[in-house]
Amino acid sequence: MKDRKISSEKLNFIIAVCAIFISAASFYATYLQADAANKQVKAMNMPLLQFSTGNWNSELKKRQITFTLRNAGLGAAIIKNFNLIYEHEKYNSLAGYLHACCEKEFIELKKTSKLESKKVAFTSAVLKNSILAGQSNNEFVTLGFSDGSKNFWNKLNDERWKTQLELCYCSLLDDCYITRENGIAKPVEQCD
Repeated sequence: MKDRKISSEKLNFIIAVCAIFISAASFYATYLQADAANKQVKAMNMPLLQFSTGNWNSELKKRQITFTLRNAGLGAAIIKNFNLIYEHEKYNSLAGYLHACCEKEFIELKKTSKLESKKVAFTSAVLKNSILAGQSNNEFVTLGFSDGSKNFWNKLNDERWKTQLELCYCSLLDDCYITRENGIAKPVEQCD
């Protein structure tokens, strides 16, 4: 019978091949771990914006129209731009939207609100270039019901159902998204 000894060159070659396989497996495991950590960081910083409207303030127990932007995600959202969409037209300002949906009633409201005896509770907030923290809300339009706002309130209450909000926003990690009302965020390179 032959002596089956492995030469030192063959042994060194086998050890080298094993070391390469172990290094490759280690590199792959490190890559998978880094990728999982990166996804976790993105998920913890991803904002998820949702738009809703209402016509009742449950805290004050009174009629009040609200347009609310909610960040259902964990990370803050930097709102770069927005469009209110009404009857398939986009408006990048609240005034433009209000003139489109309710011009006659809006003009009447502005005249009425100048009268001292008929104060109108109408407030709006800026959305563009604002920051919305995770798990927070921004009621960017509120309109209380009163004698002075009755016509505008009723008109806006009807027309709010035809309104959508389109937003382009970025996370703190500079990942940008575009969404329309329902909170489904589509990644984009940047917000125009």
